[in-house]
Amino acid sequence: MTKIETLVERAKRLKEKGLTTEEIADELNVSRETAMWLLTRVTETPPSDIYVEWRELTKPARLRHIASAVAHMIKSEVKDGVDVIVGIATSGIPLASMVAEELGCDLAIYYPRKFKVEDEKPRGGILSENFARVAGKKCVIIDDIISTGRSIKEAAEVIEANEGKPICAAVIVNKRGSREIDSLPVLSMLKIVRI
Repeated sequence: MTKIETLVERAKRLKEKGLTTEEIADELNVSRETAMWLLTRVTETPPSDIYVEWRELTKPARLRHIASAVAHMIKSEVKDGVDVIVGIATSGIPLASMVAEELGCDLAIYYPRKFKVEDEKPRGGILSENFARVAGKKCVIIDDIISTGRSIKEAAEVIEANEGKPICAAVIVNKRGSREIDSLPVLSMLKIVRI
């Protein structure tokens, strides 16, 4: 079975479990368009995307090393300090938790609108009320991957709407290859640049 066939099977299993297309995309670390293609195979050629396999990073000791490197990257770039690390659900939460611990910061959790879907129509995202508040705080947004930048942009807008100050975003893999999203600096361990 090829990698694409394996992804098609995984996407179908996730759909059978009741996940939305957005949730499947997040689970498989692909764009929404790629997730849709995996489910429908409308065209012969898949959308231009990059699949990132995370299984080897899921061991806590390995993820802690990645978190330490991300925290170091943040310390190097952010001179005025950080108050709150905002982890983007779902895949950004484990990394954000470890980065927050590494930096001695509070942790907030952001649920993007892709998880607030009714009949495939996204609703607005939210900050969890069970974690740190962002009002009056300097915030760094953490996620595992940037594909389109939509979740980072949306998180920054919600942080600002809650009177917080997003100062940058940090990710392991930046599939966009850009250094910023709407003037918000993006720090990346790995930047994918298509040529």
